[in-house]
Parts: sequence; C-alpha cells; structure tokens
Amino acid sequence: MKKIFKILALLSLALTLLAGDSEVGEVLDFTQLGIIPEMIDAGVPCYPDSAYKERVSGAVLVDVIIDEDGKVISAEVAEAQPEGVFDEVALEAALECTFKPMTFEGRAVKVSYRIPFVFGRDQYHLRRCSRAKKR
Repeated sequence: MKKIFKILALLSLALTLLAGDSEVGEVLDFTQLGIIPEMIDAGVPCYPDSAYKERVSGAVLVDVIIDEDGKVISAEVAEAQPEGVFDEVALEAALECTFKPMTFEGRAVKVSYRIPFVFGRDQYHLRRCSRAKKR
C-alpha cells in the first residue's frame, strides 16, 4: 500500500492539463502557477458495498478542473486500479471538493489538477455506499 501511495503522490504532481473541452474555456495546469491548489473541503467517498464485503483495495486518480471560485466543475477518471470498482464513488467525491481560488497575473483562473483517492484496509471505516444512499 505504501508503494501505491508513493506512486499516487508522484502522479498527482504530474502534468494533468485537460485539453479539448471547449465549454470549459481556458484552463491552466496548476504547475504553471508554481503552487499546489489548496483544498478547503475534501469530498469523502463512500466504500462500495461489494468491495467492502470482499475487502477489495485500490486507488483512483481523478483529473479535475477547478473554476475561478474554487469549485470542481469537471471530473474524469485518469487511472483506476482495479478498474470499475471505485471509479463512480471517486468521481462523486471529487465533485464535492472545494479549493481556495487560484490566481494568475492578478486574475482568478481555472486550473486542472489530479486528486488521488486510495481505498484500503485503513479506509474500511468510510461510510458504505449502500447505507449512505437512500433509494
């Protein structure tokens, strides 16, 4: 698990510019600003019931776009291990995150960033999805 965390930490510092989304407008990569976005509120994912029961561990890297107000306006799974197990809950949690607004040359800007979510033995305390969602 330590190896996965180290890999996630390195990847979160990697270039994560999300290109090609014309509706989003100009988006700067956080590395262009020279500082890491400061998370104010972290989205906390629930643990999928089936993964909880089987004690499945994994990780998801989510590429996000943070708007000028610090809200996550776009989220996309960049990598997931195992695929398809934690993707949905990681995306939901990423969209709940808020950040301190970023500025560049005196103006508020949209930035891209990568958020790692790790699901492992020490996260079994997370709320379980089947109990968290009312159907």
